[in-house]
Amino acid sequence: MKFITTLAAIASIVSMQGCSITEQSEQQGIEISTMYDYVLHDSKSKLPTSIEQISENLKDIDVIFIGEYHSHSASHKLQADLLTALYLRNKRLVLTMEQFSRDKQQVLDQYLDNEIGEQTLINEGDAWENYRSDYRPLIEFAKSNQLPVFAANTPLSIVRCVARKGPEFIKTLDSEKELWVATDITTSTSAYQDKFTSAMMHHKTNKSPNSKVTLNNSFYAQLARDNTMAESIYNAHVKYPKSQIVHFNGAFHSNHYLGTVDALTRIAPNLNIAIISPNFLDEEVDWTKGDYIYKLKPLPARYIKNENKEKSIVKMINSRSKRKCEL
Repeated sequence: MKFITTLAAIASIVSMQGCSITEQSEQQGIEISTMYDYVLHDSKSKLPTSIEQISENLKDIDVIFIGEYHSHSASHKLQADLLTALYLRNKRLVLTMEQFSRDKQQVLDQYLDNEIGEQTLINEGDAWENYRSDYRPLIEFAKSNQLPVFAANTPLSIVRCVARKGPEFIKTLDSEKELWVATDITTSTSAYQDKFTSAMMHHKTNKSPNSKVTLNNSFYAQLARDNTMAESIYNAHVKYPKSQIVHFNGAFHSNHYLGTVDALTRIAPNLNIAIISPNFLDEEVDWTKGDYIYKLKPLPARYIKNENKEKSIVKMINSRSKRKCEL
């Protein structure tokens, strides 16, 4: 989710960032010098590990969540590297992706079956704007090796309508569209709701009497994504029970085993699940985020001047307020 991903952007002093990165890299004996570099760690031992070792450790896991910072090149390189390593140990892989929504499954299948070209996939499949640079490698790997790919997310239009009208909106969907979203978009944990609320408060500008209702509906909109992805992963497991599922989503959806992970655990408590989560190199590592942590360089500060940040937020809010609930 791009809005949530921006919460992880770093606004520290640039010179201090550079010193921190150099110091930590030297301590680890591993250099992180470009935006493509990453260092993997086992969360239990807190020691560096490798793609090869992780793929060996995970070869018998049912579902692997690879959390990403959507706009970070190192996240996407890790995903491609790990997918290749996992495939070398288990040819029966299934990909499930936040980056495609259920209503575009047929388009995605047509591309994987070589019935349409990439531009058609991008246009008719509503591919994310960074598809060519970040998700093309995953889809092409799946296509080359004839691996199934599930469009796991709910359409943005449904997310927008839930945010506007609340979770009751899904009861108004016809028989076709109700398949595009999870049957339950209200069940979650208090820990995840607290985490979401805290994240949203960083961007809070609405102090109207209805702001609490708006925040609650925003959380249900978030659950429309999380619970739909969890349901899609479960559907993939039911269809391919002997395959290992590799799920790609923004890190917020899977960090601390909350969000999509928690929703999947409620549906299928017996599945073995592993989480891989990112951590910026200049931040203190939160080892509880996942089974494995990969460190990467911080993104450039999005804003230096607070006034520019505020203008951008106001512009975004105004733009969203003009969007109608339309399917």
